[in-house]
Amino acid sequence: MGFFEVFAAALAGFYALVGNYGLAIILLTLAVRVLLLPLSIKQTRSMREMQRIQPEVKKIQAKYKGKKDGRQQMNEEMMTLYKEHGVNPLGGCLPLLMQMPVFIALYRLISTPLAYMGYTLAGNDWVPGEAAPGIMAQVQESALARALDTAHVEVNSFLGIFRLDCLPLDVLRGSDGCGGGVIGFLPYLVLIGLMGFTTYYQQKQMQVQRGATTDPSAQQAQMIMKFMPLMLMFFSFQFAAGLTLYWLTTNVWSILQQHLMLRVAPAPPEPAPSDKKPVAQPTKGSNKPSTGKPPKGAPTKPVTGDPARLEGSKQPSKNKKKRR
Repeated sequence: MGFFEVFAAALAGFYALVGNYGLAIILLTLAVRVLLLPLSIKQTRSMREMQRIQPEVKKIQAKYKGKKDGRQQMNEEMMTLYKEHGVNPLGGCLPLLMQMPVFIALYRLISTPLAYMGYTLAGNDWVPGEAAPGIMAQVQESALARALDTAHVEVNSFLGIFRLDCLPLDVLRGSDGCGGGVIGFLPYLVLIGLMGFTTYYQQKQMQVQRGATTDPSAQQAQMIMKFMPLMLMFFSFQFAAGLTLYWLTTNVWSILQQHLMLRVAPAPPEPAPSDKKPVAQPTKGSNKPSTGKPPKGAPTKPVTGDPARLEGSKQPSKNKKKRR
């Protein structure tokens, strides 16, 4: 039982529960996301820690700023800092990398589902192959396999709006039995638009989680992720609609998951400004003459000395007044 057969068995099991091919794809997507939840939590913690160590990152960058041979040392010191705090600067690409194996499996499964359910192609028709052992025997006899063999069009119709096995470009051209015209193409266009919007919104959420960063590798990853919604929308015109439904479902899950994580683990608070007022220091080179008066509020120094001598020093002033 290979990798693709595992997904075929899971999809057949979900179809047996709900009796709808599109809902079975949605449930399979949710099951995969639940399995990947520990990695998603680890990624969120890494992003939070990245926000906390940003002051230290800026200190390292300021330390080596302007030094021609200091770039390598700066990168080594920053990688050491990341390792100490368990931070991955490229963590923003992790959700996409985690989804790629599932995306490839669903691409193969939706394109030729019976090929992974114990059927073989004889001419233009799929026929049950030799009796498969174990779980594959149950998949070969499952309701999904029989429905795909006998009522392929009806099974792939999702809510009567679009077909999960049709490519939007084929619908626009009116080829491969997927209908045609602008009216028939509109549901596929709306599906692609929703997928692109949710991908963009998810990236904005992740940017809020990571916060502003000055790390070159992290900035490069953010630049790549900005173009991801447009790239996915472009490729969706050449993929079966079932794949776009999978991507839309995983985007909605990720948005809700990140929203809950943002509430449970809010961003670290910014350092509070100091309440101490700076003490004014005299400027060097000031030519302002001293008044000789003590500062306001300073204690006065008591006068000490011989009282008689002090009294004599005051007497001439009185004589001067009498002469006048």
